[in-house]
Amino acid sequence: MAFITAAIIGATATIGGAALGAAASGKAARTQANAASEAQAQQLAMAQTAIEAQQEILNKQLRSQQGTMDAQLKAQFDALAQQKEALANAYREQTNIAAQTRDQQLNFAGTTKDEQLKFAQEVLDNQVGAYRPYNEAGLAGQNRLLEYLGIGGNAGSTGYGKYATAEFTPEAFLANKDPGYGFRMSEGLKAVDRQAAARGGLISGNALRASQTFGQDMASQEYGNAFNRYQTSRAGTLSPLQSLQGVGFNAATGIANAYGQFGQAGSNALGAYGTQGIGALGGYGAAAGGAAGSYGTNTAGIAGTSGSNVANIYGARGTAEQQAYGNYINSLTGALTGYGNASTNLMTSGANATASGYVGQANAINQGISGVSNAYYQNQMLNLLRDKQTPMSGADLTSGIDFTYRK
Repeated sequence: MAFITAAIIGATATIGGAALGAAASGKAARTQANAASEAQAQQLAMAQTAIEAQQEILNKQLRSQQGTMDAQLKAQFDALAQQKEALANAYREQTNIAAQTRDQQLNFAGTTKDEQLKFAQEVLDNQVGAYRPYNEAGLAGQNRLLEYLGIGGNAGSTGYGKYATAEFTPEAFLANKDPGYGFRMSEGLKAVDRQAAARGGLISGNALRASQTFGQDMASQEYGNAFNRYQTSRAGTLSPLQSLQGVGFNAATGIANAYGQFGQAGSNALGAYGTQGIGALGGYGAAAGGAAGSYGTNTAGIAGTSGSNVANIYGARGTAEQQAYGNYINSLTGALTGYGNASTNLMTSGANATASGYVGQANAINQGISGVSNAYYQNQMLNLLRDKQTPMSGADLTSGIDFTYRK
């Protein structure tokens, strides 16, 4: 009986220890699982904090990049506006210089033209002034010549038509008869009469014929002399007038030539002025066209450069933004990956702790059962050794003991 009591006490102690070990193992497993869950929550909070920090960093980078890009774009557009203004000023200065050069050339050409025309006018006036007296004398001689010839001028003038023809009329003979003709005629007849009287035949036929012959010869001779004097007088009168007419004609020709030279000089002056004016306008057009072309080319150049710079600025902004997003994604991925790995490890640790608790409880129960069994068998062996009785079954020995696992 004492052996049974001792066995029961030992088995009870063993079972109690197993129950306590199982409970302790379960509590430890729960503690580890709870610690793993809290650590997982902390890892999640840390991951969220890291993500928020990376988001703030990304936002700061984007704002900084936007500010940098805005400043660069403003500087670029300001530089473009300044360059365009400088080009516009240069274009205006070039066109102003070209216009001033054109005006100076036109003024010089106009002054030269006026001076040439003035000089040509002075030459004309001098030439006309030199020819005018001869021209007037020629006109006067021509008018008088026309009057003598009876074909123009003042019909009431003295001697009008006097030399209209070259015929020697009786009136012309009488007008041009030598005043000594009568005396010579009378004296000649007297000489014939005296000669006849000396011969004694004053009234003879021979004397009459001699007187008649003398008179005819004298008349014929005087007519020829009068005719010659008439022609000489006519020629002497008309010839100077004809000479004056020639002088006047030559003077008129000289005046005409002077006017022709004046016209040619004026034409040359105007032609030179036109040529110089066209050259000045052409030079101005070429200079203005060159300035406009340079302005357009330079404007296109700076516009192209500005466009390239703006594109580079946007490209740099895109690259920096892409890099910032890449860093953000990498940081986010790192945080999530770290959280995932830590969470997985913690979950695995919690699961391992729980499993370890279950295993510890099972081991404690098994150890308790094994202890009870050992105590039972030891008790049986002792009873057999003592009483040599049949051992009790295990069911009888362990009846009434609760082996249920308690958490």
